[in-house]
Amino acid sequence: MGNLINLKHLYVAWCDVLESLPKGIGRLTSLQTLDVCRCGGDNDEAFQIGDLRKLNLEGRLEIRLIGDATDKSEVEKAQLWDKKLFHLALDFEGQMNSSVEILNALRPHPDLESLRIWNHNGTMWPNWIQSLYNLRFLDLCRGTQCELWPFGKLKYLETLTLWDMCRVRKVGVEFLGLEDQTSFRIGSPPLILFPKLKQLYFISLSNWEEWEGVEEWTKEDSEITIMPYLSELSIVSCELLKALPDFVFKTRLHTLCIPGSERLLERYQEGNGEWAKISATNPNIRINRSEWS
Repeated sequence: MGNLINLKHLYVAWCDVLESLPKGIGRLTSLQTLDVCRCGGDNDEAFQIGDLRKLNLEGRLEIRLIGDATDKSEVEKAQLWDKKLFHLALDFEGQMNSSVEILNALRPHPDLESLRIWNHNGTMWPNWIQSLYNLRFLDLCRGTQCELWPFGKLKYLETLTLWDMCRVRKVGVEFLGLEDQTSFRIGSPPLILFPKLKQLYFISLSNWEEWEGVEEWTKEDSEITIMPYLSELSIVSCELLKALPDFVFKTRLHTLCIPGSERLLERYQEGNGEWAKISATNPNIRINRSEWS
């Protein structure tokens, strides 16, 4: 395959039995599109992530790391930051140990618009997330050892999806981008948290019990605005979560999906006091209790 020097586009996503790519792909210097890159492992004849260096990839790429042989120095060879990728997916499913050093070395181009990180079992998220000034879509799944990052600092984020994070027990003000309840004081300039967020999804956070509100926001003269464009909120199979913070219902929210979240289903049942309060605050809201897609 390494002889196809004029090949520009290669699609292998549906080749389910393909365990890894051949080493020769690293010689395809004209290649611009590679939808899925399976790399790693201990096969000397297999494509390694450092082999991405010579490829002029652009647009979209999914990287699936196989085995535990991949190290930081090999990952840095790929020089992802120098490739004009706008959509990047990183999947560590084949690795027992996905350290933050590996994630940091996978730093993408600063113009990235969409990022997905799945099956990262390290203790921290990468240090380059906040530098992605154009990031609009973020999907994190099974970051089992990580605390939540201050996602409210991402000024252009439109869609945030968090899946299957068993360590999360409380979503505090840090999630919004505040250091603590006292970090915003009287006289501070106006602050908008999650200024562009439209869709927010929490799925299967099995130990999540509390979503903390913002004390300063409840004051009449507050200069804090939270999620002004939020239109859809889904909290699916989060059985222990007891209630939602008041600021959620002061957004533009029109769809609230809570299937499988038993305590929320009970609290926001039509006809009770909580539902009446919500309806008075946001008469356009529709609650979906039975299904999610």
